[in-house]
Amino acid sequence: MQVEQQTLTAGGRPFKLTAYWLDQIADFETAVNYPVIVICPGGGFTYHSDREAEPIALRFAAAGMHAVVLDYQLMTPTEAVYPTALQQVGQTLAWINDQAATHHIDAQRIILAGFSAGGHVVATFNSVATNPALRTRYHLDQYAGQHAATILGYPVIDLTAGFPTTADYRQRITTDEDLWAAQATATAATKPSFVWQTVTDELVPAMNSMLYVQALMRLKVPTEYHLFGTGIHGLSLANHVTAKPNKAKYLNQQAAQWVPLALHWLQTQGLLASE
Repeated sequence: MQVEQQTLTAGGRPFKLTAYWLDQIADFETAVNYPVIVICPGGGFTYHSDREAEPIALRFAAAGMHAVVLDYQLMTPTEAVYPTALQQVGQTLAWINDQAATHHIDAQRIILAGFSAGGHVVATFNSVATNPALRTRYHLDQYAGQHAATILGYPVIDLTAGFPTTADYRQRITTDEDLWAAQATATAATKPSFVWQTVTDELVPAMNSMLYVQALMRLKVPTEYHLFGTGIHGLSLANHVTAKPNKAKYLNQQAAQWVPLALHWLQTQGLLASE
């Protein structure tokens, strides 16, 4: 595996990527072009959680996927998250397309994965980038490449559905109300999604993921949804790898099944080689 850090620019602002490129296996007689998962970690739009970055990248790399961690635009005292974060996702896809020959990438199998606040970025991009009018409005038409599907873990979907809890916080994320609710801008062209959350999520109410899944179902967009009965917010892999030391609440055997479930779903979508 090769680990590469890259700084790109979108929306006039630099941002960082960390790529985990799989090596070709010398024993194979022909080269293999691998799919790519682009990971947007959570962190309440104020930081990028390390627990939802490299550990997830390495888990999916073990399943035969290149992985890229995207440090998207955060809110600052002078800058909002959107629309810059959307343009950064677009630029990331364009960059991955440019790397296709060098790293043996199947650019038709790019999956976006978002967790918590990163889930809002991914779900919003999934709506905006697949809608020609919105794609032009938010200047995403200047970026080549597209994603094939999304994976959302305990995502923020609607900024008025429990997180954030104040209007001021919401305004700092974006003053553009058209970007507050990802389910409201989804269309039949929105890409398929795998979504998971827990009923007892104390930070982002499960109603968020339910609103999104219901919207995709109405639009007949392929969707798989897993709502686990118990578990805190921010479980990540929900196993010993991402559990905070001496905090058993980050261990959840049931919720940890989201990874094999997601991998199986990718296989059924034709985006990952079957066993």
